[in-house]
Amino acid sequence: MQFPVKEFLKEQFIVPNFWKKFLIMILGIFFMGFFLSFLICIGWGTDPYSFQNKIISTRIGWLFGTWQLCLNALMFIIVVIWDRKVIGFGTIANMVFIGYISDFFVWLWSKVLPAALFTDSSWLAAKIALFILSLILFAAAASFYINAQMGLSPYDALATLIGKKFERIPRAVTRIAFDMTAVVVGILVSLGTTIPIKTALIGSVAMGLLLGPMIQIVGKFTATKLLAD
Repeated sequence: MQFPVKEFLKEQFIVPNFWKKFLIMILGIFFMGFFLSFLICIGWGTDPYSFQNKIISTRIGWLFGTWQLCLNALMFIIVVIWDRKVIGFGTIANMVFIGYISDFFVWLWSKVLPAALFTDSSWLAAKIALFILSLILFAAAASFYINAQMGLSPYDALATLIGKKFERIPRAVTRIAFDMTAVVVGILVSLGTTIPIKTALIGSVAMGLLLGPMIQIVGKFTATKLLAD
């Protein structure tokens, strides 16, 4: 199946408020990767998809960004075949950059921040504060990215399309099931390894509770303040 590049580009550039939405999307992607790096260093969990991919990449010895790009590419092909209308510039940016941005900052923090911040119990209060702040700001960045409406990530697009396929099931239920599948895959891959799982589930549960309300709050702000004519 050949992807209609010219038609895709034409559709993207005629979107109302294109450049505003593009900037919001790019900033959202960057800060998702930035704050994800702190969540990975802390080790108390991330969003379900990153949770799964970090465990798999650790298990096979790949960079997190490289594994995530490969899996995103596979899902991207499925989504393009299924319904390419959910694809946009934001889809490409998400699938390519978030993992590598996170990898870069994980490397940077290992050079400029004290290792004790992430490992020593004497730094627990600072670690908790950094975790809460990173969790909230990651959710906020993801919400800006989503509300820019520049295309869904391959993971989110696949979850959305599955939800549409099973219309009799509430969309929230299919999304929770999709996310929990990613968590279960991560747990299964971790079996027989020293990868800590119990504490890593904290962030995944918290992110699931936080992201929905944050998307609504950011959506109102984006519509009334950033994209209003």
